Amino acid sequence: MTNNLKRKKNKKQAILDAALKILTTQGYKKASVAEIAKEANSSQVTLYKYFPSKIALARAVIIKQIVDGYKASEDALNSSNATFAEKMEMMMSYGLNVSDSISDDFVVFMYDEFSGKNGDDSVKKTYNEYKHGFWKRLLDQGRREGAVSPDITEEGAIIYLDMFVNYAMTPNPVNAHSAVEIKNHEKDLMHLFFYGIMGR
Repeated sequence: MTNNLKRKKNKKQAILDAALKILTTQGYKKASVAEIAKEANSSQVTLYKYFPSKIALARAVIIKQIVDGYKASEDALNSSNATFAEKMEMMMSYGLNVSDSISDDFVVFMYDEFSGKNGDDSVKKTYNEYKHGFWKRLLDQGRREGAVSPDITEEGAIIYLDMFVNYAMTPNPVNAHSAVEIKNHEKDLMHLFFYGIMGR
């Protein structure tokens, strides 16, 4: 029974890894379930046992990216040999590397998912589930090192974070900035955000 559960877990992970590779490079529209199944050494029938649709699989990929992103940031915070500023640089570098590896078409799909445009809010829920604990730890560490002003509250920082995220993710006919344009300026935005938190 244990071996069977392990096999199922490994198969699901293989499908998710294959989907991450193909969807992020080819985009949501071009990628096919058949190609993802082949990359995972699986059949389409098996793939659909774990993920009932292409959109459910792509959504699972985004959730994996969010969880992995928070984990990478936690690892950076836990690095004892770096200053707070260096840790911020590590987090920015990770974020930019991930962003650079994602096709423009999948970026558009990600933003649609984040805003619930496809009728599901699990991506936004996952993001919200992790954000408070992570940003509290980040601010606490920055304050201990004197890199973050003690006057910056957790609530204020979360509002600041949400302003950035909601602007990028929420369709707004007033602003003409597309998901792709925002991705192209991610380095600027990340620099403004992280150093805004540090007051630099």
